[in-house]
Formats: sequence, structure tokens, C-alpha cells
Amino acid sequence: MSILRDFQDELGDDPEPLLRRTLRSGVRPKELAEAVQEYLRDHQEVGDDGIVVPNVLRITLGTRDHERLARYGIVLPRALGTVAVETAAEHGWLLIGPVKVRLDRDELVRPGTYRLVGRVEAVDGWAPAPAPEPPATSDRSVGGASRPGDGPRDLVLTVRTGVDGGARLVLDGGRVTAGRGAGCDLVVRDTTVSREHAAFVLRGDTWWVLDLGSTNGTRVNGLRAAEQPVSVGDRVELGDVVVELVED
Repeated sequence: MSILRDFQDELGDDPEPLLRRTLRSGVRPKELAEAVQEYLRDHQEVGDDGIVVPNVLRITLGTRDHERLARYGIVLPRALGTVAVETAAEHGWLLIGPVKVRLDRDELVRPGTYRLVGRVEAVDGWAPAPAPEPPATSDRSVGGASRPGDGPRDLVLTVRTGVDGGARLVLDGGRVTAGRGAGCDLVVRDTTVSREHAAFVLRGDTWWVLDLGSTNGTRVNGLRAAEQPVSVGDRVELGDVVVELVED
């Protein structure tokens, strides 16, 4: 169908010939795209305004498959997110928050297999942005360049204190998480930081920080915040660790 053809076009060519050969016996990108579509079909909730489907998806792969598919960089999870958005639109299903797809690794997962789990994560006031025009060339850089519809460009979270001081994360894709857990986009190794401490979510043209029920709380410029808009120069405290929103 056209969604899967568009997925393959967005993914582009295999990063290298070795990947093309080894994909024959491992998990293939198209297989994951089909799994995303099937997951949305099988995990629907009836809401006040219609059928709601998961917008946060986590795919766990074995070590070999994860290392191989990691060569696509951020292009693969972005393309899988596009599959979710377009599949929902095609069937009239509702997404009540930005789509986020993560590819995780677990050495206990057998080669050629994967686990897919998802959830509905609502964001108040969120509405899907119009689909951007496809770029003239494929972007395979980590972090990615800003594109139409991505909101403020070149905004970066920078860790200012703690053992991870100096670590940086480009705000990209509409939602990123920060915490001590290895599955977070920004990993902060401090005992005062919860495993999934906070999320940074794009609403319109503004980034918001949302506390995810952390033990020690989230503060913006010294004030406790359950959810609050943030802008360049704001200092966000995750437990005892300070991160700052800066322009690259």
C-alpha cells in the first residue's frame, strides 16, 4: 500500500551493502512498519471524539538487530512515526499527542524477533501539525536539522551540573524524555533523578516541560512545575541536576 511505499522512500537506500545482506536473516525495517500498523489496529480505545490509538511506541530488538538497524540513525524511528501518523489518518483514528517511536535493545530478545509495546499519552491542547514538504535530500545526521513544522529550530538541552555536565540533546520530533533510565532520550546519571523524570513536549511553537511523576520533582528557574512552557535561557532542575535550554 502507499503508506509502506512512502516509508521505503523516506528510509532511502540501505546505509551500506553489508546491511543489505544481513537484513535477509534479521528484522527488516518494512517488517517494523507493518508491525506498527498492526499494533494500531489491535490497540484502539473509544474516546469522546472517536477511536484513539497509541502515540508512544517502543520497539525492543536483540543486540545484533539493534546494532544493524542503528546504522539508519534517526531516519528509521522518524519514518516509523510517519507510518503511525499516516495510518491513523487513513482510518480516521485519533492521535491525542505527538507520535514518538523508540528503538531499544535487550540482549534477551532473540535475533530476528522484537517486542512492540505502546500507550496513549495525551497532551492537552496538542494538535498534529500539517505534514511538511519532503526534503530535497535525505537527512541521516544524528539530531537532525530543523524542518518546517518542527517548531523552534536548533534548540538544545544542555546538562549544566552533575557527572553528565556538558551532555547535549537537540529537541527534535515533538517529544523527548529525560531521566536516569537508559531508555530516555537524555540520560542523566544522578540518584536524585527518576528513571523517567520529565518530558519536553512541543505544543504549537512552544516547548513545555512535563514532570512525569518524579520523586524529587521538576523546577523551572527555581519554581516547582508540573508542566510549564520553557524558552531559551530557562534552567530546568531535574532533582539536583540542572539542564538549560539553549540555542545551538
